[in-house]
Amino acid sequence: MNKWRNPTGWLCAVAMPFALLLLSGCGSSDALPDLESQRLDLSVKASDKVNPDNQKKAAPIEIRVYELKNDAAFTTADYWSLHDNDKSVLTDDLVRRDSFILRPGEEKKLRRPLNAQTTAIGVLAGYRNLAKSVWRVTYTIPEAPEKAWYSNFIPGKGKVQLDAELEQSAIVITERDK
Repeated sequence: MNKWRNPTGWLCAVAMPFALLLLSGCGSSDALPDLESQRLDLSVKASDKVNPDNQKKAAPIEIRVYELKNDAAFTTADYWSLHDNDKSVLTDDLVRRDSFILRPGEEKKLRRPLNAQTTAIGVLAGYRNLAKSVWRVTYTIPEAPEKAWYSNFIPGKGKVQLDAELEQSAIVITERDK
């Protein structure tokens, strides 16, 4: 008798592969979880008194914002090494760099997706008096949450919102209320 004419044979031929497929999903997996993509929303603002000269007059300031895989080289390097040779100093830790100049009272916003390998944001400011300034600061990016099934439909999760204030002689990074 032909097994395809028998309903039991046909049912087994269809059900067995389907059952094996279902059971294969029950095995343990060492795969990394799918993480929520993160976005950077950074506001960099120079105070009205930023980078004063000898007469206490505020002056423009050069800023660099770095996306880093690891902040160790950034936090240990001196200013001039980073300013003149950041790519060779930071090597594989450098993901992205933005460079711009702000006048006193001016603000710049950076809004973009963060690279999945970024673990820290570094900000470098070219103050006139480096010895008496906080010219470098880092912010550690919190680990992204696991991606929820509804995340493609409801945006807004995974946003890193920061304010970088360039004060008279120091950089201060704070988290913005969400």
